[in-house]
Amino acid sequence: MRELTLRVETPTIRINGNPYPLLLSDLELYTRVQALLAQCAALEGGERAPQAVLAAAQAAAALLDEALGAGATRAISGGAPVSLPLALEWLGALAREAAEHYAALAVAED
Repeated sequence: MRELTLRVETPTIRINGNPYPLLLSDLELYTRVQALLAQCAALEGGERAPQAVLAAAQAAAALLDEALGAGATRAISGGAPVSLPLALEWLGALAREAAEHYAALAVAED
């Protein structure tokens, strides 16, 4: 039987001095953050029903934890509550880093 060994990456990112595993690909993280930002932008023009704002805040925290591991949001904040604007700021920073990393890899492979 033939055998093939494939290289496997275990990407991590250091945030505030602490390492976190990246559990989503750069492309998936970037596109999901962009979709969430678009959802939140829609809140600006329309009625800001508390349920919609709460759903966006929960989605932002869930995406952070999905991307960085369970409990990452709480760990990064030191246990303090994370507001929707702060979670979006963090996700935006992660999305920018993911896009830059993805672009650097694409250029390096050419």
